Amino acid sequence: MGCWLTHNMSFTFYIVYQALEWMASVTGLTYKEINIVVFYGIVPMAFFLLIDKILGKAVCLSLFSVFLAVLYLTVSNWTMFAERMFDASVDFLQWFRHVGISYDLASVVLCVLVPLCAFFVLLYLAYPRWFHRHLPGFARVMAGPQTQGYLSRKQEP
Repeated sequence: MGCWLTHNMSFTFYIVYQALEWMASVTGLTYKEINIVVFYGIVPMAFFLLIDKILGKAVCLSLFSVFLAVLYLTVSNWTMFAERMFDASVDFLQWFRHVGISYDLASVVLCVLVPLCAFFVLLYLAYPRWFHRHLPGFARVMAGPQTQGYLSRKQEP
């Protein structure tokens, strides 16, 4: 099983790497720059957009946008900034080898799987009616046993 897991994590890492390389070539950014844009910009924006939908207020995305605007105005050398952020991220992920987890595995788990799981939970919380209509099995799992009465009632659109 360890071989299967390692192979699939390395394959997933490779796919993500290739996607980022392609995005870098299309945008004219370096690999390190697009990596920072995606994982420190686009992914958090998606999370904050969903959190704002859950809260019913445009707070988180607005604050994050202000933070990004200030960052953009204060960083004089974007390439150097992105390289330092990327290198710090790599150092963090390589730390996991001290507990027997490879860089590829740590990268896939922390940068792909955990954010995907969090994204689906936030998506469910932001759009529960859609999940109840189109993915009732997933909605039952997410809702848990305490809300079974809620799921059995007919919801109005």
